[in-house]
Amino acid sequence: MNCWIRGNNLRLTGINIGNFGPFADHKFNDVSARLTLLHGPNEAGKSAIRAFLRSTLFGYTTKSDRAPTRELFSYNHFRPEAGYGAVSLVTSSDTNFNIHRRDGKNRGEVSITGDATGSNDMLQSLLGGIDVELYTNVFSISLSELEAISSLNSNQIRDKIYSVGLGLANVSLTDARSEMDAELHKLRSATGRAGTMSKNMKDLTLLRARLEQTRRGSDEYAQLSNTLEKLLENIDSQTAKLVDMRSGIERQRMFVSLRSPWERKTEIERQISEAPEIDTIPEDGLHQLQNLVKQKTTLQEQMDEGELRQQERKSESESVGVVEAFIEQGDEIRKLMMETAYYTKAVTDLPTIEHELDNEQAQLDRDLAVLGWSESAVGKFETPLDLQSNLDSAGRELTTSRRKYQEHELTVQSRTEDRETMAADALQLAGARDALSDVPTENSADLENKRGRLSRLRAAIADAGSIRSEINEGQKNLLTTLAQTETEDISGFVGSIFLPITVIIVGIISMAWSYINAEFSSGLPGLLGVVAGLMLIYRARTSGGLKITIHKSDISEAKDAANAQIKAIQERLSVVNKEISEIADEFNISNTPSIRDVEEKSGELDRSLDLRRRFESVSREFETAAARLATIDTRLREAQSALVLIVNTLTDVQNHWQLLLERSELHIDLDPAQAANVIASIRTLKSQQRTTASLRIRVSQMSGIAAGIDLRLSKILESANLPEAPALQGTQALEDLSIRLKAHDEAVVLQSQIAAEMDIWTQEFETLEGRMSELDSKIGSLLEKGETYDHEEFKALAIQVNERRELERKLAELLENTPLLSNDDGQAYRDDLTSTPNEEAVARLQQLQDEEKRLRAIVDGLHEEQGNLRRQRSEYEKSSQALELHSEINMLEEKINRDAQRWAVLMIARDVFERTREEFQRERQPALMLSASKYLNDLTLGRYTSVRAVIGEKDQDLEVVEGEGHTKRANELSRGTREQLFLAMRFALIEEYAKNAEPMPVVLDDILVNFDPERAKAACEVIINLSDRFQIIFLTCHPETEAMFKSVAPKGKKDAVTAMSVVQLGSSAAGDRLTIVEPA
Repeated sequence: MNCWIRGNNLRLTGINIGNFGPFADHKFNDVSARLTLLHGPNEAGKSAIRAFLRSTLFGYTTKSDRAPTRELFSYNHFRPEAGYGAVSLVTSSDTNFNIHRRDGKNRGEVSITGDATGSNDMLQSLLGGIDVELYTNVFSISLSELEAISSLNSNQIRDKIYSVGLGLANVSLTDARSEMDAELHKLRSATGRAGTMSKNMKDLTLLRARLEQTRRGSDEYAQLSNTLEKLLENIDSQTAKLVDMRSGIERQRMFVSLRSPWERKTEIERQISEAPEIDTIPEDGLHQLQNLVKQKTTLQEQMDEGELRQQERKSESESVGVVEAFIEQGDEIRKLMMETAYYTKAVTDLPTIEHELDNEQAQLDRDLAVLGWSESAVGKFETPLDLQSNLDSAGRELTTSRRKYQEHELTVQSRTEDRETMAADALQLAGARDALSDVPTENSADLENKRGRLSRLRAAIADAGSIRSEINEGQKNLLTTLAQTETEDISGFVGSIFLPITVIIVGIISMAWSYINAEFSSGLPGLLGVVAGLMLIYRARTSGGLKITIHKSDISEAKDAANAQIKAIQERLSVVNKEISEIADEFNISNTPSIRDVEEKSGELDRSLDLRRRFESVSREFETAAARLATIDTRLREAQSALVLIVNTLTDVQNHWQLLLERSELHIDLDPAQAANVIASIRTLKSQQRTTASLRIRVSQMSGIAAGIDLRLSKILESANLPEAPALQGTQALEDLSIRLKAHDEAVVLQSQIAAEMDIWTQEFETLEGRMSELDSKIGSLLEKGETYDHEEFKALAIQVNERRELERKLAELLENTPLLSNDDGQAYRDDLTSTPNEEAVARLQQLQDEEKRLRAIVDGLHEEQGNLRRQRSEYEKSSQALELHSEINMLEEKINRDAQRWAVLMIARDVFERTREEFQRERQPALMLSASKYLNDLTLGRYTSVRAVIGEKDQDLEVVEGEGHTKRANELSRGTREQLFLAMRFALIEEYAKNAEPMPVVLDDILVNFDPERAKAACEVIINLSDRFQIIFLTCHPETEAMFKSVAPKGKKDAVTAMSVVQLGSSAAGDRLTIVEPA
């Protein structure tokens, strides 16, 4: 269990959950005294830990609790048994307590172990008056408590904060004030018209009036009353004298009691005057001297012990085993040791390398024989960089030229074949064009225009037939009208229905003929005829025909109208006939052509058009083939020219290549690939020559270095009187020399350490001598202050000075306990003590006491006489009515007196309460608001600078002030800002509570979820700073919250570990993997 206890607060050091919610036999370690972050995913049991702390400290929930409380803090446990567990706390005085609770009656049984044992009473004392309401709403906060200010305005919370501020942690001041107000109102209302006191006063007035009326009936009663009043005046006078006498007795008694302290004071002052007065000796001078002497003795012992140890070190240094020869040749030996590995490898690898040299030489001889070159020729063969570059370039150019030649040759062959194929196609198209006979000289466009004129002729013939039908129909209608004898309406179609039907039939026949003969050009007139017939039918149906209305009385007029219509139709027929005649002349047809004539001419025209179109299509294909043939001829000539050029280029490149081969002393018939292989073989041979030479050099170097090492080793062994090693066999000697050198080095190190220790002791000895001198100087200074010359004389003087100072202390204590011996009020007593003997003072006291007894006897006699007079007066009041009234008056007066006393006490208490409360609000609440304002300013990044409120008033709201001075009520803020305000208030309340009581650890359950990222990070920083003074346990399921805490934590590794401890839930070993049980 790691825990760092600081400050003056109650700290949580451990959580041991036996069976609660999802936990069973689970302990939480690493609880920091500052900030502990409990992080885990949803349903890992974070809120269950908060509920466990509350249940252990304040009791388990029951069915009598409110439903929201049960929802938050009631859990079904992991094991089917009662919940139980313990929490460990430590107080500011480092007293440890283990609080155990098991669910059961009275919210669970409590037992406390640790530095003290106890039960529920000790727990209440340990919690310092913090009840479950205050704990849940101020010290243990989740979103449920943070979302509203009402939890801070509850009576319990306001009482606790207010009471603690007044130092009354266990008192509910609001309940006390309510009880006082209720009792005051019951005794007497604010207006004085209601209450038991007002009612009793009215009743008393009425009873006294009735009693006075009864008394007026007797004169003797009045005389007794006057005598009783005079007697009362005499009693008051004697009583005043008695009070004055008692005051005098009290002063004389004080005077007598001061005698002993005064005499003690006088004796102490005498002893002080006789003691030496030396202020230069410190109060603890004797103690200082003894300490200095003791320190000097200790230093001397250290010096003696150190000198003895120094002698032992010197002897040890001389016997550690350092070799003198190794000291002189140490560097040379170490160099030799560094070359040991190379020497060993050289003498081991030398035979292998010599064998490798022989193999390389044999392989070189074989390769030279295959190439046919001598070793000297290969060695002399060189290709300058420019020649090698030219040779590579010429080889690439020759290869490229040969490839291009092949490509151009293939291109010429391909284009020759294309020309032959295209020429054959052109001849075939020319034959097909010439094979067409009787081709019209007109082009296809002119023929299309003629076919359109024939279509118009066909339509005109149809119009003429339709018009003639209209004429016949009009004449028939005229004759029918003339024959009728009565007036009637005659309606009909203009023209005949047979004309459009005829046009449609002709059009359909024309379309069918064109489809059968595959002459689609002749189908267009048929389609136009069908459309024209349909339009004529539509026109006749919509117009309703020609209506002719004839009246017998107007037969002549009807006849004229009908003749006029017939004339108009005949004129239309003339126009159509003229158009028919003109088109018939164009095609050499009779002036009155029939539809058959038109169709025959149309078929002839369609055949001519089709033939012309085929002729034009073949002609276009022939022209295209001829153009392509010309293009192919051009490209063939271009390819043949390019082939000639590439042949010339190839010849030049070959000549250049052979010239370069001659310069390189190679055969001129080699192609580039063969030349490259020959050059590569020569280069390989040259590489083999270099390898052979390198091996020869390596063998020579290894032999030389090994011989040199043998020589140096021989000298070192000779100087150290060690046996000499054979040539190339010194490995064993080198290893033995390494072991001896290592032992020598260790001895040198040990000798150096001993020398360093001796030097350190020399320095320490000098330091001890200096401290010894300082002690001698301090002792001398101390003796000089006492004006003494040796220790014993100083001790004797210091004892006397200390006795004087003790007397002065006793005198001051006496004067403090008996201030009359020193202050102005006691001056008269001190004068009398000086001038008056003790016997006289005692006698005067006795005299005053005797006089007091006499006066008391007189007053007692007067009181006895008063009682007699009252008994006599009561004889006159023994009538039933007067006695009853008197009894009622006495009872009522007694009750009024009691109520008045109670009312006065309550009024005084209420006045004190209000004045104290006003003082608290005036002096404490501004500090609370300032603290809350600071926290709100930090939480909102300076957006809101202050908070205004008066904690303790009922239904008190809060008001915040923006930086520009604008104010907002709490209900006007966003949810996140409102929660930041309430969080700032709780932090301020925690600080206020901590000023007068020991606070609990603060538990925060994921309260940042509604904060934006910037304000959430600011809240983390505020919580980190608050944890410097209060222990905080923060529960969260958000990894970003943990990251924000770490980003604002102190940067040093040690400070970061001290500032925050992170406990992961649901992600550790098997012991920490939890089975979650839903809350009850």
